[in-house]
Amino acid sequence: MKVRSAISFLLNGEPITIDFNESEIKPSTTVLNWLRKDMHHTEVKEGCAEGDCGACTVVVAEPDEKNSKLIYKSVNSCLLFLPVLDGKMLITSRGLAPETNDINKLHPVQKAIAVEHATQCGFCTPGFVMSLFALYQNDTEISNEEINNALAGNLCRCTGYDSIRKAAKAALTQNRQDCFSKKEKDIIKTLVSLKNNKSYFSSEACGQHYMRPQSLKIALSLRDKYPSAIIVNGSTDIALAQSKHFRHIPAILDISGVKELKNFRTGKGIVAIGAGLSLEQIRTNVRDIFNPLFEILSVFASRQIRNVATIGGNIGSASPIGDTTPLLMAMNAEVTVQSSHSKSTVPLRGFVTGYRETVLAKNELITEIKFRLPAENEIVRMYKVSKRHDMDISTLSAAFTLKTGKNEKVISFSAFFGGMAAWTKEAEKTTRFVTGKPWNETTIKKAMAVLENEFSPISDARSSAEFRRKAAANLLMVFFNDTKGNSNEN
Repeated sequence: MKVRSAISFLLNGEPITIDFNESEIKPSTTVLNWLRKDMHHTEVKEGCAEGDCGACTVVVAEPDEKNSKLIYKSVNSCLLFLPVLDGKMLITSRGLAPETNDINKLHPVQKAIAVEHATQCGFCTPGFVMSLFALYQNDTEISNEEINNALAGNLCRCTGYDSIRKAAKAALTQNRQDCFSKKEKDIIKTLVSLKNNKSYFSSEACGQHYMRPQSLKIALSLRDKYPSAIIVNGSTDIALAQSKHFRHIPAILDISGVKELKNFRTGKGIVAIGAGLSLEQIRTNVRDIFNPLFEILSVFASRQIRNVATIGGNIGSASPIGDTTPLLMAMNAEVTVQSSHSKSTVPLRGFVTGYRETVLAKNELITEIKFRLPAENEIVRMYKVSKRHDMDISTLSAAFTLKTGKNEKVISFSAFFGGMAAWTKEAEKTTRFVTGKPWNETTIKKAMAVLENEFSPISDARSSAEFRRKAAANLLMVFFNDTKGNSNEN
């Protein structure tokens, strides 16, 4: 397959081509920095530069698999590397309507923000507008829950969210026709023409080798050839190394464009998720089949981040917090890893071997995560403890599974914790103590004492070690209380 050093995309409808080998732009330049410094699109604001404030929110649109409609996603431009835009349309708040003093010529979302007095200082407003614009283009039924979830990644310090929610409802109760829906077929036609499936992007510019293959075969071949390249499958973690720690990354293998990694399959009680599927897509897909995963993903960062972050990236980072790994370990999930000449399956419980360490070889990639859905008599729950409900890293998290038999005796039990050790771990002593005993308050109180002394967590900015131990034990009691009368619920 041919290699090209240029990317092509639309910026607010206008075609853009960047050849990194002929320009002075570093391939891993973030969309935010390119927009502000190179294109002078200062309506896209820089607040935190780490995906927390939402001031830099933009929308990326691309055709669906059948090229029948556009899929719009809100994203943090501070976490997105430029090559990801290849073959897509980038939209900023400036692109929603012509510059005007006539409120009736604004996009319906912009007009609603103005009419409902949903802005004061205005710094955060472009980000709110773009999050609501992505929701405006969404076909799903709009509810308070959906609006709140869409806005969870946008911070406002002066207006207050009540008027912003009113603006959202005012805009979303319309027929949701706009200039984008009217031109959808033409936009799709243009984007399809920009896509080059006969070549993949690879550039060596500004001391950085950036590769973005479109097929798994090419990705594995590049992984074999460049084993020291940093793997990017969403960039929500790696982007921070560059923007916050000013780290230069010599080689990047970006696999976020590999189609074979974006599958989602169910059948015979098994769920199989491609490593490149975004967390927001997973969240939507599991809502009606595995609620514990839906619920934990609903408080995983923000929609802007979930639209980019992937399950493979989350597992591969081997974070001590884990986010999804406590639940997936509790479900005894398996990780499929591949190289250019082999394919194997590894239990997730043994995949992470230490702080930010896994069994993944230098020439391997995570391609799929698979787990079995709970049995009818099995209860599964996951809990997250954090200072804020939304947009906050876990202080600790826990996932439990339970099966009971006659006289409520425990047949099987598991408890996995994130934030209690250098990586996600099982509370083995507690599990052994509970198994075989009656599932009652007496057993739980004794098990809490065991659990409180099972881990040796650290104290950090989020909490003390003592708090973590007590909170972990209390989560066991929370799980016990949640199981009362719910033995047939998953």
